[in-house]
Amino acid sequence: MDLMTVVFMYINLGLEHILSGYDHLLFLLALLIAAERFTAILKIITAFTIAHSITLCLAALGLVPVYPKWIEAGIALTICYVAVENFFVKSFHWRWILTFVFGLIHGLGFASAISEIGFHQSYLVTSLISFNVGIELGQLGIVAILLPLFVQLRRRKPVYAWFFRGTSACIFVIGLYWLIQRLGWAA
Repeated sequence: MDLMTVVFMYINLGLEHILSGYDHLLFLLALLIAAERFTAILKIITAFTIAHSITLCLAALGLVPVYPKWIEAGIALTICYVAVENFFVKSFHWRWILTFVFGLIHGLGFASAISEIGFHQSYLVTSLISFNVGIELGQLGIVAILLPLFVQLRRRKPVYAWFFRGTSACIFVIGLYWLIQRLGWAA
């Protein structure tokens, strides 16, 4: 397999993972609906990218163990936390720090998902970078679609307030369901 084939293959895998990873998308939505400025979104996305890249690389290199059940439950818990925080925090200025910490957990989730396929050993660094690029392209695509909608909604303050609360509540319920399911507590 040549270098360009590896690059495109892992970019595609990263894109597929983020676009089919409903838990990661829900986490991203919970973060985005609270962001009031583009710079805040940029900080959040950058913090998430750096954090998940760190743990993905550490796990891919075998330096950090991956426990899928606990990681998946942790991802669900991050979703619940952010959704609840949306109701109580008045300023989201520092949310990028929280996103960085939670991104470490999500990176282990990415590592767990890619472990089934593995990274191309001859091009380990290239496949890691390409997978991350695919994830970022997917995230940026989601932001590009949602941001204009949120900007328009935000102009209608009463509508946005209902949307914000309702969406945060739905995100919490879904995250809680996933948490219960992933811990094996569901009947």
